[in-house]
Parts: sequence; structure tokens; C-alpha cells
Amino acid sequence: MSTSSPITDLERINRLPWLAAADILNTAFFLLTFSGSIFLLFLDELGLGNSQIGFLLSLIPFCGIVAPFIAPVISRLGYKRVYITFWTLRKFVISLLLLTPLIIVRFGANWAFWWVAGVLLVFALCRAIAETGGYPWKKEAVPDPIRGKFTAINSMLSTVAGILVTVGASYVIGVGSGLNRYMLLISIGIVIGFISVWCYAQVPGETPTAKSEDDHGHLHGMKQALHDREFMFFLGALGLATLGGTAVISFVPLFMKEQVGLSESNVVLLNIGTYTGALLSSYLWGWAADRYGSKPIMQSSLALMLFLPIAWFLMPRHQEVSPMLAMGIAIVAGVATLAWQISWMRYLFVNAIPAEQKSPYTAVYYAWYGFVSGLGPLLAGQLLDLSHDLRADFLIFAIDPYTPLFGASIFLLSMGVVAVTQLHSAEATPFRRFAGMFVRGNPIRAIESLIQYNLSGDEMTRVFTTERMGDARNPLSSRELIEALSDPSFNVRYEAIRAIGRMPAEPELVDALLDILAQGHSELSFVVIRALGRLGDPRAIPALRQLLFSGYHMLEANSARALAMLGDEESAAHFLEKFRTERNQVLRIAYISALGKVRSGQAIAEIFAVLAQTEAEVQRGEIGLALARIAGDERYYMQQWRLLRASPTTATAQALLALHKLIKPAEFSELAALTQASAQAFAAGDSVQGVELLHQMICQIPSNRLEQTLVEILETCAVNLVQFGDTRFEIILLALHTLDLALKQLNGQ
Repeated sequence: MSTSSPITDLERINRLPWLAAADILNTAFFLLTFSGSIFLLFLDELGLGNSQIGFLLSLIPFCGIVAPFIAPVISRLGYKRVYITFWTLRKFVISLLLLTPLIIVRFGANWAFWWVAGVLLVFALCRAIAETGGYPWKKEAVPDPIRGKFTAINSMLSTVAGILVTVGASYVIGVGSGLNRYMLLISIGIVIGFISVWCYAQVPGETPTAKSEDDHGHLHGMKQALHDREFMFFLGALGLATLGGTAVISFVPLFMKEQVGLSESNVVLLNIGTYTGALLSSYLWGWAADRYGSKPIMQSSLALMLFLPIAWFLMPRHQEVSPMLAMGIAIVAGVATLAWQISWMRYLFVNAIPAEQKSPYTAVYYAWYGFVSGLGPLLAGQLLDLSHDLRADFLIFAIDPYTPLFGASIFLLSMGVVAVTQLHSAEATPFRRFAGMFVRGNPIRAIESLIQYNLSGDEMTRVFTTERMGDARNPLSSRELIEALSDPSFNVRYEAIRAIGRMPAEPELVDALLDILAQGHSELSFVVIRALGRLGDPRAIPALRQLLFSGYHMLEANSARALAMLGDEESAAHFLEKFRTERNQVLRIAYISALGKVRSGQAIAEIFAVLAQTEAEVQRGEIGLALARIAGDERYYMQQWRLLRASPTTATAQALLALHKLIKPAEFSELAALTQASAQAFAAGDSVQGVELLHQMICQIPSNRLEQTLVEILETCAVNLVQFGDTRFEIILLALHTLDLALKQLNGQ
């Protein structure tokens, strides 16, 4: 056994470009030789039926069933060694497809099917052996913390390569004819395939481990995998999605050619749409998988995949818009299938397979995946042959041989969605919360700000992007805002706290702010307290109550405001105590505001006394608002406040006329007359007379039929109207507000 030191994550990361290059070249290899629309059109060119094509497509995945039987041997020989050896051998095997034209010439077209089947069978066995070693090796080659991002970047680069290959192949197929065009493409693919093997060889091998003397440990590991509920649920979800998705997509090129009426070159060009969708979304899906876990991405991708068979079924046939619509659906298919691939592969490596049992678990997975991947095309081909004569029109819908296939796809994908919901993942964000991130606030601005934040260097840029993340009000930027709370710059930390205060009340944001409070008092404590109040999460109440008795008067007043914003009525007694003992006039107003917010009417007379002593108009306005809240709903007060500030006498007259409509003349005739007279006085600009009549109106209200709080506020308003006349518009406004509430109460509203 080798005793060489383990390979570090840093060394693996430094070699990842070789793995990416190899995967890119391998993408070109399989697109040109045995996978995708090119290979499907090649089989169609041979004159094979749907059942034969389905059989050939199933051969490659079916051979994965050998994985459990060969995994112990591969483990002993070395994962990378086996992978490179058989990955190379399969290139030589696939080269035998180039002899297909000679087979047709020598033995006839019927023998072409058996020749291709034989080549694919041997090729598939080599591929299965290689990948049985490749999965455990690649699990180690890519560190888990960056697996999602690497997969996304790798997919982007492979997608670009796929687009270039597709464009070139479409041109070759369009200008050529017969089998020769496919032979040329396969030849190019084989050369590229050999180069990809050389690149794979540059990637570090697996960490040396002690090898078992027999197969008992491996068999025990496979038995453990079969009894692992989470692993089996994952395999079930993977199987349903593979049968419902991959199997159908395999035959879409033929559907486009036979039913929709696209040319062969246009069918190949649809791959560009698929690659474009994958390219545009790959980094987003990889980033999201690493950040929020694999499960919500799996659920999102299956929801998108459910759209595909419905869209294909509804496609117009042989119309000018058909190619354009097909391309649009192909783009969605690229987004959905890549999201599914990134998410389920990440779940497999990070969540489903234990590191200490990677070989037996991988063998079980690969065998199952091979079985369902092979079963899908086989059953799809049989279903297409059975429904070959199906032709009908129902309303505006065209029923054809592919309709049962699309229906089966919808059913299987729906079952896959149900299965994925049963998976457990401690790291995963719940699907509803994940999906909500893209509909709350401004997700586009949030993503833009995230990119800017991660690229920013100087302080002002960090402050600016942190502010924008708060303006977006989208939880996608929660982690960056939490990170900004630890920024070395005070200004960035300050802006991060303010930004969090404008965000939705995510639990991690509240916890981050509470952690800052727990670290002790600082300049930022005031901003944190205000942010906690704005977030509205009641979990902040205990910490804020402690600050209410911290001994720092400014902190205590700010805590009272925040607790009031959180609706902490239990702290009303503390607000009242602080209000009565505080000597600072400004801080007393803070406690008055808190009492108003929780509608505590125990100190109405004392609050009016402070209002009478206050000279600053803004402060009087805040005290008036607190009293309005104690009386009832503040909306009337604020609506009239804006109007009275713009045009005091006219707005007051209009408000009095509106009150007049609430008065029942038969019951309160004198009150109705006073109201009308007061409105006319204000309308004429005689505010002194108007206030005097307003005072008389209050005296006419039957106090015995009102709540005591309203009675106390009205009576005190009447006293203040006499004292201040028309010089204090907040007293007039408060009187109108309380009269509105009183009249509605008298009317039983």
C-alpha cells in the first residue's frame, strides 16, 4: 500500500483546469459520436425504426448494471487507473462505427443494425467500467465547498464547446448527404476524444487507502446503501426524472423532424437553444446549489421540466413560427435540464454518498442510473411504435404518436417532484423560501449588487453596493450583508446594518444583529436597535428589553421605540415608568411615541402637558401622532395632517364637512349646526371663530356613550383649544381625528 501523503484541496484546485478542459473535449466527443441529435439522425439515416433506435440508445446506460459486480476489482486496481484505461479503449471501439458503410455495402442494410449494436455494446461496457471508477475519483478531485460553482463553470465552458460543435455539425449535415457526413463528424469526434483522455490523465488521482483482501466489505457497503432510506429515495427521484425527462428528450429531434416539420439541419441547430439556456443559467444554478443546497434546485428544475412536454404537445405543426417556438422551448429545456444535472449530481456527491462508503454507494447508484437510463429510451421507442398509427384532432390540439409519450412524461415528472420533497437535507433552504427569493423585492438588482459587492475593493464602492443590497429588499443578498457586518470599515458596517433594516425579516439577519448587541455597546448599537425594530421579528424583544435598563439613556429610549415597533405591549408599564422619571425632554418624547405605538392610555393628561410645553413643531407633531394612536387608527390623522399643512383653513373646513355627514341631524341637531357653522368659518378664513365653534362641538358630544380614552382626549383637546386657539394646528387636527372616531362609535361603525 502506498504511504504517500494525501493530496491537499489546494493541489486539487490547481489541477481543476485540466479536468475542465477534459470535460469540454469530452463534450465534443460524445456529441459527435454517440449522443444527441447527431447520433439520432445518423441512426435514422440507417433506416432504423423507433424500437430499434430505442434499443440502441438503451444499450449504453443498461451496461451500467455491471457496476456493483466490478466495483471491488476497480477499487483494488485504482479508480483513476481504470478510468483512464477504459476511457481510452472505448475510443478505439467507437472507431469501428466508421466501418458501417462497408458493412452495408458488403452485407446489406439489415446488418448495419447488428453491427452498430455490437460496437455500442462493447463501447458501453468500456464506458461503464471507466465511469464506475470515475465517479469516486472525481468525487475527490473536486472539493465539496466549490463543487456547485465548478460544475456550473464547467457546464458553461462545455456549453460553449457544444454550441460550436453544433454549428459546425449542422453545416456539415446541411451541405452533405448520406452516411459520409456522419462518418466525417464521428472521425473528428474520435480525435478530440483521444485528446480529452490525455487531459484527464493530468488530474490528480484519488487518496491512497488500504485495500480490502476480499469483497466482503464492498458487499456490506452495497447492502448498507440499499437500506439507506435517504439514498433510496434519492435513487427513486432520480429514476422518475430520468424516465420522464431524459427518455422523452432523446426522441424530441425525431418529433421535430416528423411531426413539426423541421429540416435535419434545423433540428441539429435546436441544440444551440438548449446550450444557450444552459450557458445563461449555469453559473446561477451552481452558485444557488452551493449557497442554498441541492434540494430546492432539484425541485425548481423538475417544475421547469414539467413545462417541456406540455409545450411540445401544444406546438403548431408545419407553420412558419414552428422553428422559432421550438428554439424557445429548447432554451427552457437547456435551463431546466442543466439545473437538474447540477443539483442531483451535487446531492449525490455531497449528501447521498458517505465519504467512507463511496465505492459501494457509487456502484449501486451507477447500476440503478444505468438501468433507468436504458429502460427509458427502450420503453419510449416501444410506445412510439405501438402508437405509430395514432392520428386525431381534438379541438385545437393535434394528437399524434408522441402524445402518449408526453403524457407519460408529465406523470413521471410529477411523481419525481413528490419524491424529491421527501428528501432530507440539513443544509438545504426550504423550496418555498427559495422560490420566494425570486419574487420578493427586486431580485435582479440584488443579483447585480451581489456581483458588484464581490468584485468591489475600495471602501466607497463597498458602501454603495451594500446600500443597493438593502434597497433591493431581496433575501438573495442576506449572506453578503451579514459578511459586511464584519467589514474592517466602520462605514461599511454602518451601512450594512441600515441595509438589513430594510430587508425582509430573515432569521439569519435578525440573529446577526442580535450577535452585535451581545458584543456590547458601541456607536452602532443605536443603528442596530432601529434595524431590529424595522425588521419586526419578535425574537428581538428579549434583547431590547434588557437594553431598556442598560443605564444608557439614549440606548434605553431607542430600545423603547424599537420595542413599540415590535408591538411589545407587555413593556408599556416600563415605557410609562421611563416617561415619568426621565428628565430629558427629547427622550421623554421617545417614550411618549412608544406609549402611543402600543396604545397605552394611562398618561393622557401628562402627555398633553408635555405637548403644551413643547415649542418645536416637529416634536409637537410626534406627540400629537402618539395621542392619535392612543385614540385609535392613525390613518385619518396622517391623511389630514398632510392636507392641513398644505392649506390649514380650507382642509379643516373640508374635514368638518365630512364629519357633518356622520352626524344624525334628528339626534344631534345642535351638533350638526355647530359643525356646519365651524366649517363655514374656516372656509371664510376666520380660524379664530372656527376654533371656538369646534370647542363647542366637542362639548356637545355625549361622553357617556363613548370609550373613556376618547372622552379624556376630547376633553383635554377642548381645554387646549381654549388655551392655544388657532396657534397649534396639531391640537385642531387631534380634535378632528378624535371627533371622527367618536362619531363613528356613536353610529355603531
